[in-house]
Amino acid sequence: ALEEVVVIGYGTQKKADLTGSISSLKSSDITKQPAMSAMQSIQGKAAGINIIANEAPGSSPNVIIRGLGTALSGRNPLYIVDGIAQTDINNINPSDIESMDVLKDASSASIYGLRAANGVIIVTTKKGKTGTTNINYESFAGIKNVLNRVKMANADQFRIFANEYLTSTNGSYRLAENQKYNTDWYDELLRTGSVFNNAVNISGGTEKVDYFVSANNYTENGILEGSKFVRNTIRNNNVYKFLNNRLKFSQNLNLTLTNATPKPYSAFTTAYRQSPLAPVMFDNGRYGLGRVNTTTGVAGIEAAPGQAIGNLNSIGNPVYEVLRQNERTNTLRLQGSFEGEFKITDYLKINSRIGGNKFYSKQRIFNNVKDQWLNANTLLNESDFIKLKENNPKALDYVDNSLKYENLEQFRWSIENFLTFNKNFDKHHIEAVVGMSREKYDINSMSSQTGYNVPEQEQYWNINLAKGTTNYGIVALQTSYTPRALASYFGRLQYNYDSKYYLTATLRRDGSSVFRNTGKYWGTFPSVGLGWTVTNESFMKDASWINLLKVRGNWGKLGNQDIPLNVSTILTSPESSNYNYVFGPEQNMVYGSAYGTPAVNLTWEVTRETGAGVDFAFLNNQLSGSIDYYHKLNTNTILDVTPTYTSPSEKNFYAHGAKVLNQGVEVALNWNKSISPEFSYTFGVNYSYNKNKVTEVVPAYDRATGGSLNNGEITKQLRVGQPIYGWWMFEANGVFQDAEDVKNYPSFGAAKPGYLKYKDQNEDGVIDSRDKVFFGSFLPTSTYGINVGVNYKAIDFNVSGYGVAGNKVYNGLNSVRSNAGENIALSTFENRWTGAGSTNEHPSAERAYWASSHFL
Repeated sequence: ALEEVVVIGYGTQKKADLTGSISSLKSSDITKQPAMSAMQSIQGKAAGINIIANEAPGSSPNVIIRGLGTALSGRNPLYIVDGIAQTDINNINPSDIESMDVLKDASSASIYGLRAANGVIIVTTKKGKTGTTNINYESFAGIKNVLNRVKMANADQFRIFANEYLTSTNGSYRLAENQKYNTDWYDELLRTGSVFNNAVNISGGTEKVDYFVSANNYTENGILEGSKFVRNTIRNNNVYKFLNNRLKFSQNLNLTLTNATPKPYSAFTTAYRQSPLAPVMFDNGRYGLGRVNTTTGVAGIEAAPGQAIGNLNSIGNPVYEVLRQNERTNTLRLQGSFEGEFKITDYLKINSRIGGNKFYSKQRIFNNVKDQWLNANTLLNESDFIKLKENNPKALDYVDNSLKYENLEQFRWSIENFLTFNKNFDKHHIEAVVGMSREKYDINSMSSQTGYNVPEQEQYWNINLAKGTTNYGIVALQTSYTPRALASYFGRLQYNYDSKYYLTATLRRDGSSVFRNTGKYWGTFPSVGLGWTVTNESFMKDASWINLLKVRGNWGKLGNQDIPLNVSTILTSPESSNYNYVFGPEQNMVYGSAYGTPAVNLTWEVTRETGAGVDFAFLNNQLSGSIDYYHKLNTNTILDVTPTYTSPSEKNFYAHGAKVLNQGVEVALNWNKSISPEFSYTFGVNYSYNKNKVTEVVPAYDRATGGSLNNGEITKQLRVGQPIYGWWMFEANGVFQDAEDVKNYPSFGAAKPGYLKYKDQNEDGVIDSRDKVFFGSFLPTSTYGINVGVNYKAIDFNVSGYGVAGNKVYNGLNSVRSNAGENIALSTFENRWTGAGSTNEHPSAERAYWASSHFL
C-alpha cells in the first residue's frame, strides 16, 4: 500500500512520500457501490467528505470537504478530469474511472490556486495496457423507494383537528363526520423508481499504442410519475508511443448525451399540506382541490340550492402538479484533452496539454393553461373557457397555452505547459515542476417564449407557430453572455532525504477576469508541507510490528473565485448596470440591476489553512490508518448586503463581511486480512469532526438574518461565535395550560391556552426578538462511514454505511401551517394539547406560528 501512486496535480507521488492529506480511491472502491455518479459511489469511504445526495434523477450531489466556509460563493470542490477542470463529473460513467484522489488540505491543493478553497478531486480515467485485449461488461439494476415516510393524519383525524381549530377561532362551519374522501397524498404521488445500467469496454495495447473504448447507458425512473433521466456515454482513451517510449501522445475523449423529464419536487410539500378530504379527482373528472360545502361540512364540490362551496385551503393538487409539468431537457457534452510528453533526459521531461469542454443544453417547457384554468375552476367547464377567450381576447396571456425554449451553451478551453525534474542525488531526492496555464470559459444563453394559442399536439410545439391571428401573441427573446478567463503560473518543489525527512513547497499565481473591474486581477497562493517518517530511523528497527509511522504538518493559502454570476455581472458591466432587453409588440426594457449600484471592491475569497497529521500501519500492514487535524479560516467571506435605499429595480449588492473558521479532526482505520489465497476480508471505518464558527463580522453586517419562512419568520442569524447562519429563534418553554397561566407568563403577541410558551431569556417580562437564542446549525458536526468487504475466489460481498450527526433540521412545513384546512403529521395530531394537563410540550390545533426550538 505504501508503494501505491497517487495523483497530486501535474504529477504523481508515492503514498509514502506525501506531506499533505489526500484520500485515494481506486476503481474497485467506486464500482462496488453502483450509482449514477462516482461521487455517490464513494459516499462514506473517505473521512472529511460530506456528500449530500439530491434524489432528483440525474442531479449532482452536493460535496462539502472539511466544512462550509462560504455563504454565497461556490461550495463544491474543483474537479480535474485527466488534467482538465470541470464543475462536476455526472457526465462520466463511474466504471470508466481508474482512480479518484481527493486533495483536502492546502499543501496538496494550492497547486490549483484560487479554485481550490473547497478542495480538489482529481479523476483519472482508465487506459489500455500492453498485452491481451480485454472485454468487460457490467450491468446492475435496482429500485428506489422513500424510506421513513412521514405518516400523515387520515380524514377523521384531520376532521377532529380542524374542528378544534375552527371552534377555537369561531369558524363559520364545522366538518361533518363520514367524509366522502380519505386521500393519502403520498400514496397517490409516489411510485417505485427503478435504475438500469449497462456498460461495456474494450482495452488493450501494443508496443506502439494503448487503447480503451467504452460505452454506457444509464436509465433512471424517478419516484414521481413521469420523472426520468437517461445518460449515454462513449469514451475513447488512447496513448501513442514513439522513440522507445520517450515520446508519448495521449488523447482522452468523452461524449455524453442526456435526456431528462424533470418533475417538481415541490409536490412533496404540496402533498404534506393538502387535506386528505380533497380527492385526487372529483366525480366530474377535474383534479381535486380543498373545496368544502360550508352548509353540510362535507368536502367536495357538490352543492344543493342555497348551499355554498368554500375553500378548505389554497393548496394545489400534488398529483396534478406533477402530471401537468411538461418539461424536457436534452444535453450534449463533449470533453477531451490531447497531451504530448517528451523525456528530454532520464530525469527531465516536458508536457503540453490542450483541453476542451463543450456543453449544449436545450430545455423545453409547455404549459397547458386550459387544463390549469379548468382545474382551478372546478365548477366551470370547457365552454366557459372558450367563452372567456372569445369575450376577452386580450386576456390570452392568462388563458392560453405557453411554450418556452431555453438554450444554454458553454465552452471551456485550456492550454498547459509544464516541465518536470525528477532525480536522486545519493540519499537526496528532488522533484520539481514549473508551468503555466491559460483557460477561457464562455457561457451563452438564449430563451424564447410564446404565450399565444400553442397547439396541444407536441409536433406543433414551435416558437411563433400558432393557429389563427397572432395580434395578441407575445414572443420574448432574452440572451446573456458571461465570459471568464484565467491565467496561471505555478511551481512545486518536493525534497526528501533518505525517505525520512520531507519538504513540499508550492507556489501558484493566478489572474482572473472575474474581478477585472476592481483592478485585482492577480493573487498568489503559497503552501509548504513537512514530513518525518519515524519508522525509517535506525532506532525503530527493533519495532518490526510497526510498518509505518509518519508525522506531517502543512500550511497554505487557497482561493475561491466561484462567486455568483450576478455578482460577476455587476462587477464587469459598465457603470455597474446590467440591462436585459425583452423584444415584443410593446418593446419593454427591464433593468437587471439598479443604475448606479454601489461599486464594490470585491476579490476572491481567501482561505488560510494549517494542518497536521499522522499516518500509521501495523502488523504487516494489516492495520493501517491516519489521523488529521486542520484549522481552515476563510478570511473574507462574501455576504449579500441590502442597500440602505431602495427602488423598484434596486438589487442587493455584495461585500466581504465576515471570517468563517472550520476546524476539526479526521480519523480513518482499515483492517485487511487474508485468511488464504482464496479468502480475505476488509473492515474500514472513518470519522470526522468539524466545528464551524464565525470569528469576525464587519460591524455593518453583524447579526444579518436569513432563512425566511413562508410566513415571514426568520430562522437564522450571522453572529460571531456561532456557526455560519446558525438556527436563531425562540426557545420553547412549555404550553399555556389555562387563562391564569396566560395572565402570569409573558407572551409574544396575544396568547391562548394551548399556545407555546417562549422563554424570557433576559427576564425583562417581555417576549421579543431579544429573547431569541441559537440552537446549533444545519451543518453536521460529525460524519462517519463503515465499509465491510468479504472476498471468496471470484465472489465479492460489500456493505457500506454513511451517516451524519450534530446537525439540526427545522420542520418549516409544520411551523408555517396557516389554517385549519392544511393537513398535519400523525404525530402532531396524537401529541397535541387538548386541555389543561394533557401535555406541556406540544401546542393545540390553534397555536401561534413563531419560529421556535419546538420545530427543530
